[in-house]
Amino acid sequence: MTWSNRFRLWGGVAAVLVIMVLLTLLYNQRQSRVASVTATVDAPSALVGSNYAGVLTETFITAGQDVAAGDRLFTVVSPDVQNAVANGLNVADTAAYTVDEETGTVTYLAVIDGQVTDVAATAGSFVNSGTSLATIAASSPKTVVARFELEPVDYSRVETGARVIVNLADNTKLEGEVTDVSVVTDNGEAITVAYVTVPTITDAAYAQLTRAGSPVQAIMELRDDGLLAGPTQAFRGFLTQIGLR
Repeated sequence: MTWSNRFRLWGGVAAVLVIMVLLTLLYNQRQSRVASVTATVDAPSALVGSNYAGVLTETFITAGQDVAAGDRLFTVVSPDVQNAVANGLNVADTAAYTVDEETGTVTYLAVIDGQVTDVAATAGSFVNSGTSLATIAASSPKTVVARFELEPVDYSRVETGARVIVNLADNTKLEGEVTDVSVVTDNGEAITVAYVTVPTITDAAYAQLTRAGSPVQAIMELRDDGLLAGPTQAFRGFLTQIGLR
C-alpha cells in the first residue's frame, strides 16, 4: 500500500470518527430538550368596572380592539352622580373615568395599553355599581405559559433559568428562560407547567402573534446529567458561536 493510499485510508477513518462524534453529541443534545404539549402567551389584565349605576349610552370599543391608556371606553349617565352633585358633593375625576357633573355623565377610560378581550356591556343597558363592563389584556409585560408531559426522571432535570426557545405561529424563534415551575394534574396525568420570560416578546414586530392567548411552541432545555454533558455543552457553545443555534 502506497503512502498516498494510507493517508486516504486514515483520513477516511478520521472523518468517519469525527462525524460519529458530532452525531452522538447532536443526539445527546436533542435528548436534553423537550417540546411543550401546549403553550400560550399570557398577559396581566385590567377589569373595567362601573363605579356608578346608570344607563350606558355609548360604547367606543369592540372585542379585539387595541387601546391605549386614556382612551374612551364607555359613557354612563348616572342618577347617582346627579344626586351627589345636587347634595353639594364633589365627584372628582380619576385615572379610570371623568365626570361631567352638569349632565351626570361618567366616561370610563382605559388605564393600561393593551387589547380588549371582552366587552360585557352594551349601549342602552342599565349597569349597576360594581358591574363589569370590559376586560383589557395588557400589552406588557407578557410571559409564556407552557405545559409539558415529563417522566419523573426528566422532571428532576427541569431548572429555573433553563433556556427555552419559543416558536411563534410564523416560526419566528424567540429566546427566553424558565422563571417558575409548577405541577398540575390533568385526567390523572401529572403535567409540568413552566412560566417563561421572553424579553423580546413585547417587540412591536410581534404584536399580532403575541396577543394574550396566542398559541406558541416552547422547546425547553433540561439539565444534562449524562457522561457527555461536558462535551455536549462545548458543542452547544460552538454552534452558538457559528450562528447555528
